[in-house]
Amino acid sequence: MKNFKGKLIGTLAAVGLLVSACGGGGQQEAQAQPGAGTTTAGTNAQDKGEITVWAWDIAVKGLNDVIPLFNKKYPDIKVKIDEVGSSDAYDKVTAGLSAGGAGLPDAVLMESEVLPVYTSQFPDGFADLSAMGADSYKEKITATKWPQSISKGKIVAFPWDLGSTGVFYRTDIFEAAGVKAEEIETWDDFIAAGKKIKEKTGKAMLPVDISNGTALISMMLNQEGISYFDNDGDIILGSDKVTKAMAKIKEMNDAGLIANVQGWDGTVTATKNGMVATIPYGVWYSGTIMDQAPETKGKWGVFLLPAFEKGGNRASNNGGSALVIPAASKNKEIAYKFVEFALTDTEAQMLLMKKYGLFPSLLETYKDPFFDAPQEFFGNKPIFRMFADESAAIPAVNDTNDYQRAAKHVADAQAKILLSQADVKATLDEAAELLSVETQRKVKQ
Repeated sequence: MKNFKGKLIGTLAAVGLLVSACGGGGQQEAQAQPGAGTTTAGTNAQDKGEITVWAWDIAVKGLNDVIPLFNKKYPDIKVKIDEVGSSDAYDKVTAGLSAGGAGLPDAVLMESEVLPVYTSQFPDGFADLSAMGADSYKEKITATKWPQSISKGKIVAFPWDLGSTGVFYRTDIFEAAGVKAEEIETWDDFIAAGKKIKEKTGKAMLPVDISNGTALISMMLNQEGISYFDNDGDIILGSDKVTKAMAKIKEMNDAGLIANVQGWDGTVTATKNGMVATIPYGVWYSGTIMDQAPETKGKWGVFLLPAFEKGGNRASNNGGSALVIPAASKNKEIAYKFVEFALTDTEAQMLLMKKYGLFPSLLETYKDPFFDAPQEFFGNKPIFRMFADESAAIPAVNDTNDYQRAAKHVADAQAKILLSQADVKATLDEAAELLSVETQRKVKQ
């Protein structure tokens, strides 16, 4: 879950790994009321005690709002949500797991892409949720959320929000350039539209932090069904699909369609000041636009990511989070009660969606009428239905515990290719070899 200010970079000092912010969520939408839920009566004598949960940003507010609903079913379980900054949380979890669980709470928010780092370094650090009943939800939560939540065949993290992707675009800029969003089906169409927009309005097409940002290529690869690794965990940075994706990004940059921004703040600034015509991102960015650029209300639309070829897959994921229970917790059973309720009760999940923009991965919620409701900020279009329908087509990919290392090498390669005109294929091959030396993983083409 990406936080409101978007500067989520934590250092896993104890294991020497860099963890970057790749989550979705963290946006506020306070225009609707909670929907109908599934809370029921019925507890047993053991359902009592007190638990502490660590979270940050909007998740703190969201989980606090869920507590009254939870206590209708479990009145004797007291839940305390501690706000711990994301970087601090990762540092403390790393230190705690290194010390056998000392000082850790009963549940912790974690970004999905970070999970493999921890499950690899601390294979016994998190509680086995399969043993507590989490396996029963495998068919009830979108498939793309499970690979990162499972370690050694056991569920160790309960999936929360999803980052279904889309291209947020300024309808007024498109209209001024005579471009129709519905005619953009492929990345070639996207580039052609960008050239027309650049010529007619002077606007760039999209923001990219060229030296550090890998969100765009990550989304492009996800829609192709791959990560930086194949299903065997081998490195594929020099493969045809990765090369093709990076070549498209280079084509955009060569045509002057990319605004080179600095990090999250740069992207938000480009959103606010109309520097760019589009922002490809996860659904959670809808809340950021509404919160950070309220003056642009009614000037936004959304369409699916372009495909690489006409008729190709346009579904992808960017971000998302989960809740984990440290194995050292003395309150694992009641902690699981809260985690299970917060992430599978439809009323709780729709409250989190409607009030805070935390897009659920729980399939049952997509039946809620809210997803078909027109959104005034986005031209009175039911944009959330698009994101919900997209979720079933998002490919599950193998990020591995070396995803963050790979992302750093890809960012370095991107900077060389876009800023120094380095050869795409040769530069990615070099990045693959460097990553191989660092991780001892095989390289495949």
